Amino acid sequence: MGAVLILVHVASTNVPFTSESKDAIANIPEIKKEIVLALQELGRELKTFLSRRDRNKLAEDRARAVCAVIPEIAVKVSEIVEKPVVDTTPIEGRLMRKLIAKKWTRDGKVTLEVNNYTGSDVEISVYDISADNAADADMPPAFSTEMDGQFTKVWKMAIPKQMVWRVTYTGKGGGMLDIRGIEDNKKMVVDLDV
Repeated sequence: MGAVLILVHVASTNVPFTSESKDAIANIPEIKKEIVLALQELGRELKTFLSRRDRNKLAEDRARAVCAVIPEIAVKVSEIVEKPVVDTTPIEGRLMRKLIAKKWTRDGKVTLEVNNYTGSDVEISVYDISADNAADADMPPAFSTEMDGQFTKVWKMAIPKQMVWRVTYTGKGGGMLDIRGIEDNKKMVVDLDV
């Protein structure tokens, strides 16, 4: 991390400059105190932002681990006990209690899946930005546009609680997945290809 430059602007009808050139403000304790308080407030807001960002990153890493590892554990256990693989989505739901959006690529097919583990129905928009145009998607996007080789695809839907929405299309994956229409603390976006 580099240095931070902070510019303080003092606005008044009667600013006490040190000279006629207006290069600096006179050293008046009240002005100095207000500047220090403003900088302290900015520092607190920055600390809150950074800690929230780090906490969300940790939660995303945990969600990625849960969404990636639990199904693999289920496959290995089913091989050992020689029984069919069980559906692990209820386990994910009990652990997460959020709207979980997953994206993965297998054998040239990109899959987007949204699981509503919240306690209520949700109306959301799924934004997928990648080099894939999703022309053959099993559910066409409500909106699609291309800019500089990147396609923005938007699906709008209502998902009842405890239900799953899924779309698959041909592509290489990558890009970015985002969910809008629900609070950040009630959603988790996981790219299983990362």
